Amino acid sequence: MPIRRERRQRERCKVVFPFELMRTVDSDTLTWIKGIGHAINRNVWGMLVLLPVPMNKRQVFEIEVPSESGKRQTARLVEVCWSRPIKVDARSKLYLAGTRFLFEVPAPI
Repeated sequence: MPIRRERRQRERCKVVFPFELMRTVDSDTLTWIKGIGHAINRNVWGMLVLLPVPMNKRQVFEIEVPSESGKRQTARLVEVCWSRPIKVDARSKLYLAGTRFLFEVPAPI
């Protein structure tokens, strides 16, 4: 049996990040959802995240991620490419989502 090599160049990233989402309740009402997400994997194009709320494809939200040097946090806008529910137990789910980086948010002056 051939030995499988790990293809990844880096360690998996395990980052916890706060997030905020705006959702429409009806045609006149918006609601803010705040929570904590977990980044499971990251590359130069995007991240695989685990979230406590469902995400829609093409939904955009802002997250704080460590810089490549790891010395500071940067705000990045990400777009959801796909999302899947993961059953945790009989009454709760988490949501796995593949995201892509759109751009880095400029730091306040």
